[in-house]
Amino acid sequence: MLLLLAATLMLLAACGPAQAASNDEQVRAETARIAQQFQADQDASAARAALDGLDVANPRQWLMLQTEDLIASGADPALAAALVELTEALDIQSAAIRSYAQQQGLAEPTPTFELAPVEPVVVQGESAQSSQAAPAEAAATPDSAPAPTATPTAVTLAALPTATPEPVAPTSPQGKSTGLINVRSGPGTEFGTVAALNPDEAVDIVGKNPAGDWWQVTVSSGATGWVFGQLLQTSGDVSSVAVASDIPTPPPAAPAAEAPAEVATEAPVAEAPAEQPAEQPAPVADGPDFRVTNIRLWDVFENGGFLDGPTVTCGEKRQLVAVVLDANGSPINGVAVKGLLGAQETIVTGSQGKGDGQAEFVLGGGQYLAVAKDADGREVTSDTAYGLTTDPREIPIDTLIAAQYCTDQAQCNTWVNSPYPPCKGHYSWTVTFQRKY
Repeated sequence: MLLLLAATLMLLAACGPAQAASNDEQVRAETARIAQQFQADQDASAARAALDGLDVANPRQWLMLQTEDLIASGADPALAAALVELTEALDIQSAAIRSYAQQQGLAEPTPTFELAPVEPVVVQGESAQSSQAAPAEAAATPDSAPAPTATPTAVTLAALPTATPEPVAPTSPQGKSTGLINVRSGPGTEFGTVAALNPDEAVDIVGKNPAGDWWQVTVSSGATGWVFGQLLQTSGDVSSVAVASDIPTPPPAAPAAEAPAEVATEAPVAEAPAEQPAEQPAPVADGPDFRVTNIRLWDVFENGGFLDGPTVTCGEKRQLVAVVLDANGSPINGVAVKGLLGAQETIVTGSQGKGDGQAEFVLGGGQYLAVAKDADGREVTSDTAYGLTTDPREIPIDTLIAAQYCTDQAQCNTWVNSPYPPCKGHYSWTVTFQRKY
């Protein structure tokens, strides 16, 4: 029995990304030393070799995790700067690190260029003599000494105008998409979509609705449609945009919903409350606008790992995916999902190309999520998803078992209570929000 228990413990000890390290703090200290040495000598090859010598499963992932954790804590800005410089040099991709580097001026700025002014052009030689030949001959007399012909004449030409164009105002105000957004046939979400804009795609603004909260735009294909104003970054004089003359009427579904109220003329007071839920679902007091319907830990395989008998090989992913659905279960693009910890990043569903209704975050030590705004730009109420962590000591045992990281209570306790918990920093989650209306 003792031999079996010892063998199990040895197998579990082999699963983690840094089980051979006798002390987690020693590995962290060595990582900091490598980053500070690189900051001093800028020797990326030596830093990479030293990093590969760390007793961790994936040195690059380890460096990224340590950098993001230090950024989130704000404990040592000088060391954070050294770690950020090293991740940049090793081309380690992280949205959180890149954002911090830009905010702190650690990322290399975009090069700028300045054109030197054009100097007057001086042409020397016989070719310049032709311009002054006539005056020279007219001034000559028989008693005059002949003008020397071997001496080149210097002629200063007029300086060419500089090639600095005057700013040209756009023929019409323009907008740029802030994400993957819909172009609709009319100014409202009740209208169908006629096109879609990719992030940063430019459109011409040609009109607006009377309320001024929807723009009529012309897309690159030449088609005309409507975009909710808060989803476009505008440029040019938008105050000159006139109310469109061809605003379409709402689809038939809207008038049909009012038919019962028009028929029931004998008792309008009684019928009015019955119409309220159909037209204004939000005031119904049955909870927030967006509910958390599911929180799921990715299993070993989904997170990039695998099983070999009782031994778990950890994956390298640490992602947090939010999926937002409407009341019928269909994904919704344009919904703003916000992280409530750390940098409190906001990501709009569908804007990253990860899939309809999805917003993906890089998961550091842990995060809380909630929906901040609906697709039409208005603020909403939302459940908050808690417990989205990469530390197995903070994950419920039954959740770890369901994701195949361990098989029972005893094995899971051994797993999470080891000196350096296996797969720490490399767990991923999916949270599903559903709109109630």
